[in-house]
Amino acid sequence: MKKWLLGAAALLLIGLIGAAVYLRTPSSPRYSPDEARKAAQAYDVRIIRDGYGMPHVFGRRDADTAFGFGYAHAEDDWATIQDTLIAARGKSAEYKGKDVAPQDYLFDLFKVQESVAKNYNADVSANAKAIAKAYAAAMNLYAVNNPEKVLPNILPITEQDILAGFAWATPFFYRLDGYLTDLFTAEDRPNVSPWGQTSALEPPPAQDVAYSVRGSNAFAVAPSRSTDGHTRLIANSHQPMTGPYAWYEAHLVSGEGMNTLGGTFPGVPIMAQGATPNLAWTHTVNRPDLIDIYALEVDDVDKPTQYRLDGEWLDFERTKSTFRVKLAGPFSLPIKRDVLWSAHGPVLSTPTGHYAIRFSGLGALEPGGLGALDQWLAMNKATNMTEWRAALESQGVLSFNIVYGDKEGNIGAVYNARMPRRIEGPEWEEILPGDRSELIWEDFRPVSDMPQIWNPPCGWVFSANATPFDITDDACNLSKRDFSETFGIEDRITNRSLRALALLENDDAISREELLRYRADTKYAPESALMKLVVELVTTPTKDKTLKQAQEILRNWDGDTGKDNRGAALAVITGARTLGYEYTEKERDAMDALTETTADLMGAFGRLDPEWGEVNRIIRGDVNVPLDGAPDVLRAIYADRDGVAKAGVLNAFAGDTHIVVADWAPDGSGTVDSIHNYGSATLDESSPHYNDQVELFSNGGYKRVAMTLEAVLAGEITADYAPGER
Repeated sequence: MKKWLLGAAALLLIGLIGAAVYLRTPSSPRYSPDEARKAAQAYDVRIIRDGYGMPHVFGRRDADTAFGFGYAHAEDDWATIQDTLIAARGKSAEYKGKDVAPQDYLFDLFKVQESVAKNYNADVSANAKAIAKAYAAAMNLYAVNNPEKVLPNILPITEQDILAGFAWATPFFYRLDGYLTDLFTAEDRPNVSPWGQTSALEPPPAQDVAYSVRGSNAFAVAPSRSTDGHTRLIANSHQPMTGPYAWYEAHLVSGEGMNTLGGTFPGVPIMAQGATPNLAWTHTVNRPDLIDIYALEVDDVDKPTQYRLDGEWLDFERTKSTFRVKLAGPFSLPIKRDVLWSAHGPVLSTPTGHYAIRFSGLGALEPGGLGALDQWLAMNKATNMTEWRAALESQGVLSFNIVYGDKEGNIGAVYNARMPRRIEGPEWEEILPGDRSELIWEDFRPVSDMPQIWNPPCGWVFSANATPFDITDDACNLSKRDFSETFGIEDRITNRSLRALALLENDDAISREELLRYRADTKYAPESALMKLVVELVTTPTKDKTLKQAQEILRNWDGDTGKDNRGAALAVITGARTLGYEYTEKERDAMDALTETTADLMGAFGRLDPEWGEVNRIIRGDVNVPLDGAPDVLRAIYADRDGVAKAGVLNAFAGDTHIVVADWAPDGSGTVDSIHNYGSATLDESSPHYNDQVELFSNGGYKRVAMTLEAVLAGEITADYAPGER
């Protein structure tokens, strides 16, 4: 018996050892700090932090500047950059657990790493490679200088990691995940979009809220429409205030022609939008149809090996998705799943059938997102409209509306999309039959085929995520009839669009002060979805005394969301609870939502009509101040619609964030002003720059940005150093 027990114990021990070996997360080869410091010696750059802590980065070459920018960015937002790198390797579940495992499966299904390996040498320019390499070198240097902040197996970071981040993320900006939602079960649905974010509400306890915010504003006014002959562009992109899709502000200058004040995202080594001494541009999200889904006929529903195409049975290409799912400590569970591809592209096997997907940016079919860095680099270095427009021809940036202005008085707007060249006739926005090869497109339309307006006689253009056929005076707008139905261009009209049209169409001579006021407009248009809901609410019969009081407040509400408005709280919170954060689809009964809102407001404020600024706040560390604005007004502010019940107030977590105002006089001289919702130190609560722009942001103010070394040195300086010196 004793021998049997000893034997059993030995077998158990062997089993445990085997399990530990099997489950232990493999370690990467050790990366020497000396390697990182040696690589850093190849770069010559100076980082100067101004009075707001914003980095002004001066390098001899573009690569030097990218190195300095990468180091400054890491100082301010290392944890977020680290997260983007994990995702760009398809290893999210290894660090975060099973909830994010679908991301890693999609990463493998879309062959992101294979795409980078296949296309990197041929499809990325030498200069873009050098910039990505320099940015990665800066990450490595920061990491070895701050090892306590670095997760296991992160180093070394490579330029391929940086490019993979582009290839992985860019299709989700035009809502690839939204098209696939119905094909997933709730448990398997990946949350990889810029629009599926969470907010941390203060004061504690922290609460998470999922939301879908696809908003931005852009304005360009030509000399012919301004009071003083100036050209002006306002970049007013709406993003989350924290996280992987929050704007980071910097000023990048190189001896090779770069000089841009702008914003970009963690892991992106160049300004995605911004202003130079010569020109400026900004993006707003659009929703072109860049995705097709095909229903496949397969030989075996449970274990398919073939699919039918043009009357023939073809074999699936079959590979494996291999990733690990975090368990505890250094242990993770290795996972293997089949990956199927058809002639159309990757295949999803779901409870409702087998579907193939084809989309712009699918790297195994084309270079896809790898081209974004080259295009943004060319846009940053362009000196005039001709050079800047030439940068668009590469179509490396897959989507976005783009609004442009320059010191010569040129303005323009482009509905940018890497649009598949499809045959006319089929309902491309529906699920397509997978057995017809004529529906498998192979190439793309040139950018010249897309809707665009350049130097309209009307003298102004704007974008607010609405249809591109209503972006200026009627006399200068394009007609949808002139563009192919296969483009799938949206018909949407946002409240922001309605208000911008009403304000600018009726102003024959727009001053700077007026344009800034229009940008920050806080009203809902009478024909907006929210105001229509208010009409429904006030005309619904009720015997409840509290609801009658609420109806009277709403009946007298003027649609404004200024800080001192006393009807906005009832209307905005009830609207978001009824129609969602974008007011696009009824989610629940309106009177039920109004009942809930009245109870919350009475509980927190003792009245149904508190001033909006008491309710609508921006809270960052020890700063807690009121805000104008609300969802889908031009002064866009998004907060948890249940925030009053949870935390006593609404705390903004998205909307107006980084704003840039570029302004050129008739002689070509210009100024650049900007504001950030929080400040440059995105994660360091001990830094004065963690929240030093919040009150200015709350008051609708801007800061003047120096665009030359001499001007930077003449202003307040809080730090002046080379990477690794502090």
